[in-house]
Amino acid sequence: MYKYTFDFSDIDRLRDYFHSELDPKGTTDRIFFPPEIGDGYLQYYKISPEVFLLINNYTANADIEYIRKPAEERDLILHFRKYALDHEVTSDEIISRYSNGYTPGNMRCIDARTGERVFIAKGGVVKSTMIVLKKSFTKSYLMKGNEALVDKVDHYIKQSHKHINKFYLSYRQSKLFDQIVEPFEDKVESYLFYLARAVLLLETFWKDVLKWTTEENPFSINSSQIGGIYKVTDYLENNLNEPFIGVDQLATMAYMSRTSFFNTFKEIHNQTPLEFFNNKKLERSYNMIFTKQLSVKEVMSNLNYSNSSKFRKAFFDRFNIYPD
Repeated sequence: MYKYTFDFSDIDRLRDYFHSELDPKGTTDRIFFPPEIGDGYLQYYKISPEVFLLINNYTANADIEYIRKPAEERDLILHFRKYALDHEVTSDEIISRYSNGYTPGNMRCIDARTGERVFIAKGGVVKSTMIVLKKSFTKSYLMKGNEALVDKVDHYIKQSHKHINKFYLSYRQSKLFDQIVEPFEDKVESYLFYLARAVLLLETFWKDVLKWTTEENPFSINSSQIGGIYKVTDYLENNLNEPFIGVDQLATMAYMSRTSFFNTFKEIHNQTPLEFFNNKKLERSYNMIFTKQLSVKEVMSNLNYSNSSKFRKAFFDRFNIYPD
């Protein structure tokens, strides 16, 4: 078993540590595993002196143990991931073990003052994004006089472990996660690329915390239905050139009742299935016209638009510019 001990107090030292352990001759932001340990990489960004972004994307070729030492300050660790861990929470440590259980993605919030021991078994596929918020970053939100928000964050930390198998990523979080962990090859991989997506993920965390102000519970979405919603949204995005098949058929595809499907879909996307489908078609048409330089006629034919006037109006309403 390979063992690594570290903390999150200094991202530069953490980067140097893993470079020396895994990829001493490496010169890029990506720290690649040697073949005997894993296939893939680690990647660290200091977004600011107070906010760090950590990316894990690898398959373990050996058993690995990570020991994260507890921090002295009350830093927050936001862990978005698309692999399963079983947790045992003790008074001073979290013991996490890789699981073969399926998950479309979930998120937990950790108080960095609690250490963690993570066991990744040989063959484990690890894809995760961690955002570390230093106490100096959060103190303006969690200072005295704002006890209500402090209580909400404390509750969020507790519940994110208690309901780890229920709290799944929203579709938006899932897409941002995918863009960070597996960015499109034809896009420039730069500091700004990761920074922008990490900031949006951070925004979703604060919005979840603040949901309690409206007596909503961000852990209340039925996890058994999330996979069905993902299946439907992927279907819609992959069939934009076909007519919209209707809510009844989509609900059947998700193995949900019509009402439950419609309400859950709208809760996740903040739009109806038809609105989602039409907006994705318009986004695809924008890319085809202004990136691929296709004509309006070609786009309309490709995406099954039949009325030129309606298409032009919808395009203008969406982007404040006409397609031609």
